Amino acid sequence: MKTLARIGCLASLLVGAAALVAPPSWADATYQLSPSTLTLEPSGSRSTGSFQVRSTGSKPVAVEIRVTERQMDLQGTETRPDAEDDFVIYPPQILLQPGQVQTVRVTWLGEPNPEHELPYRLIAEQLPIAIDEPEVAVTTAVVRINALYNFVASLYITPRGSSPNIVLESASHQTINGQDALVLQFNNQGTAHKVMTGLHLTLTSPGGQTITLSPEQLRGVSGENMLAQHQRQFTLPWPDGFPVGPVSATIDLR
Repeated sequence: MKTLARIGCLASLLVGAAALVAPPSWADATYQLSPSTLTLEPSGSRSTGSFQVRSTGSKPVAVEIRVTERQMDLQGTETRPDAEDDFVIYPPQILLQPGQVQTVRVTWLGEPNPEHELPYRLIAEQLPIAIDEPEVAVTTAVVRINALYNFVASLYITPRGSSPNIVLESASHQTINGQDALVLQFNNQGTAHKVMTGLHLTLTSPGGQTITLSPEQLRGVSGENMLAQHQRQFTLPWPDGFPVGPVSATIDLR
């Protein structure tokens, strides 16, 4: 209901303006959201931050801003429950003219002393409200509403002193669809997220043979985001030339 009310508010703004200006075409309306990541503290002056929404098109654009939780399962699939009670977003809806930049302030209202970093998503959703001149004289305008472009940013509530602690819990051989696979399970036991850039993985067979896989060989694992207090599981092809079977492994984040 709140979203419908917001859309209605934007529609009212545009319908009211239709008597004064030519009706806009929304086909080429574009915008940008920055920064892509914002970190706030759970209390104090740093519990408020800001994003900027910039119009880059030649026509007006309507944008709605909302925040969701960021939950992630073992395979990295995100679910995003609504989190509007945890934040104040101002303004939550924007009508940008061509070239206009709007600052959006984000203030944390949730737990002032969380045990670990809390991950969220800030989503900017374009709400193109097209106002068409009617073919015959009528007293009301025709309004069409369609959601188009979304931008998704990372938003973290990070207590002071938080830090990641990435642990490789297991490395094992599995046969999947008739193919040998290496299954890795990671656990971020720390209190802050960590993007696993520069990941190197060293495997050791029971016979003492070793191999070290570079970030290029660990595509789909290296560079992945490990949220605080989250586990992730990754499946890779078994390394060529390495003995198939039980294996031990260590990681190095450089």
